[in-house]
Amino acid sequence: MNGEPKTRYHAEVQVTLEGRPARINVFADTLAEIFKDIGTICSQFPQDWMNPAKREIINAERKADQLRQNGQLPGHVEKKLGPKTPVCVNCGSTNTELIKWIDKETGQPKQAWKCQDCKQWLPKSRKA
Repeated sequence: MNGEPKTRYHAEVQVTLEGRPARINVFADTLAEIFKDIGTICSQFPQDWMNPAKREIINAERKADQLRQNGQLPGHVEKKLGPKTPVCVNCGSTNTELIKWIDKETGQPKQAWKCQDCKQWLPKSRKA
């Protein structure tokens, strides 16, 4: 060091990631290192983290899911949202449809999810 003080740089970036505030602190010897480190960190975020409209949709869906689980979702909103679409366990598609019918033997109404891509029925253990 030869008696000279060494200059270190510090950067603090605040972002909202998936509805939660996040703070990124970076320390380096040069500004170029600071920007490189920030770029490396941000490249690991989900692709649509910067899109405000997408974040709002995700936040609204999460809030609706919380209210649905607690039984607090108003009926008129529940009708508009419909049932939560499950993911197909066979092909991973979200293009699933809730099929309803009347059982011929019992006369009882029945329903089950069917994948519209691979045409497979989803297991009964998956709830809407």
